[in-house]
Amino acid sequence: MRWRRGFALAELIVAMVLFLIVSGTVFSLLNHTQRVARAQAERVDIQGNLRAGALIIPAELRMLGYDSVPGSATVGSDIVAMGSDSIVVRAVRSSGIICQLASNTLTIDTAASRYYSATRLPVSGGRDQLMLFLELDPATTADDRWVSGRPITSVGPGVCSTAYGSRPGLRLGTLLGATGHADSLTIGAPFRTYEVMVYRLYQSGSTHYLGARSASAGEAALQPMLGPLTPNGFRLDYYDSTGTVPAARPADVRSIQVTLIGQSDQRVTGTGAGSPTVATDSVVTRVTLRNALR
Repeated sequence: MRWRRGFALAELIVAMVLFLIVSGTVFSLLNHTQRVARAQAERVDIQGNLRAGALIIPAELRMLGYDSVPGSATVGSDIVAMGSDSIVVRAVRSSGIICQLASNTLTIDTAASRYYSATRLPVSGGRDQLMLFLELDPATTADDRWVSGRPITSVGPGVCSTAYGSRPGLRLGTLLGATGHADSLTIGAPFRTYEVMVYRLYQSGSTHYLGARSASAGEAALQPMLGPLTPNGFRLDYYDSTGTVPAARPADVRSIQVTLIGQSDQRVTGTGAGSPTVATDSVVTRVTLRNALR
């Protein structure tokens, strides 16, 4: 009979210990790699979120201005209401020049991109209103101004007649009202359409978001734009013409500082070790209003 030599108990124990050590090392390495990858993915999401916010919000605020006549005490700002974590504004949706005028109607040139730009076409029914540039007295530029609040009552196709022929346009019905001078609104004058928008930091469950709604369209609920944010993740600071003194009234605002602080959806560890925490990042942008030179 031939005997086959097996493994001794001590050899089996040593092999099992070595296997456990190698397995534990591999598991620890994979777990560390997974934590680092998750942390990097969360930070990429935060930075992408903040980049979007740094583009969208300043672009909206950069088109704000105010209606005023030099030397006049009357100032009507495009900022309807302002707070440290919320703002209500006349948000510009299109701009261009007027190519035709008639009784309570005007036609805008939409065929040439150099004359017209828009995030969407104007709509009637109360959502959009007109902001018009009035010349008033043609003998002086001191009283030229923008005026807001002209409702758009209808939208339809129109035609712009020019020295080079005719091209398509958009005909807007509106209530022009009295402007003070017969030539105060002229062909070639610039215009803007806008809707009243609300931007506010709000909480849903345990998470904070920057929300938006169209007040002029009658929207009641905020729609999330950015998030998740920290509890103070959307902050607005308003400054006057000096750029240093906080402005207390919309009419005094000439620049706005926007602070966004984003946070991760999950708790992460930046190095793959230690206790997981919520990651945060921030971006600060300073915006000057469009006609803040005076």
